[in-house]
Amino acid sequence: MQEKIEKLIKVVYKKWKSAQPKIHQPHPDEETIVCFLENRLSQGESDRVKQHLISCNRCLGIITVQAKLKNEAAKEVPHELLKRVKELVGAEDKDSVFQILLRLREKALELINTTGDVLLGQELVPAPVLRSRKIKDFKDEVTILKDFKDIRVEIKVENKGGQAFNLVIVIKQRETQQIIKDLRVTLLRDDLELESYLTDSGSVTFEHVLLGKYMVEISTIDRKLASILLDIKV
Repeated sequence: MQEKIEKLIKVVYKKWKSAQPKIHQPHPDEETIVCFLENRLSQGESDRVKQHLISCNRCLGIITVQAKLKNEAAKEVPHELLKRVKELVGAEDKDSVFQILLRLREKALELINTTGDVLLGQELVPAPVLRSRKIKDFKDEVTILKDFKDIRVEIKVENKGGQAFNLVIVIKQRETQQIIKDLRVTLLRDDLELESYLTDSGSVTFEHVLLGKYMVEISTIDRKLASILLDIKV
C-alpha cells in the first residue's frame, strides 16, 4: 500500500511540475551556486535560485552534487591519512641538504637560518618556532639537529672569539639514537678537502675553523649519507 501511495505522489508531482510556467531566466553561475550553498545570498537572490531550481533539473543536479562534496569536505581527515602524509613529507625532507646560516659575534652566536631543529636546553625546537618566539641569540654555542634517511646528525657550533669556531659533529642511528662509529666526516671549502676523520668515538671535532662557507659530508665506504651546508659570517 505504501509503495502505491509513493507512486501516486510521484505522478501528481510530475504533472504539477510540467504545468508550471517555463522559466527563461539564465542559469545561476558557479559563484552564485557556491554562495547559495553557504547561505551568503540575500533573501531575494536566494528565493530566485530556489524558484529556478523548481523547474531546472540541470541546476538542481549541480546543487545536489556540490552539496554532497561540501559535506564530504567538512568531515575530519582520518588520522592514519594525516600520519602517512607527514611521513611522505618527512621522507622528502630527509633527502635535502642540511643548511645552517650563523653570524658569529664577539660574545654571541646569532642564528640567521637553518633547515634543522635547535636544541634549546632540553627542548628540541624547530627553527620557525624559534623565530616566532624571537629567539636567535646564543651565548657561546648552538646545537642543531636534523634527521636524514637512516641517521640523525647533531652539529654543535662553538664560538671561539669572533673570528673562528669549533665544529662538533655527532652521528646517531635515527630510530635507536645509538652512536654510530666508523663513518667518514669530511670538511670541504670550495670543493677542496680541508680535513677528514673517522668517527672512532662517535663524534668528530674540527677546531679553530675560520669564518666562511663550508660543506660537511658524512659517508660510509661506498655512499654519502648526508651533506651539511654551513655558512658562518661576522
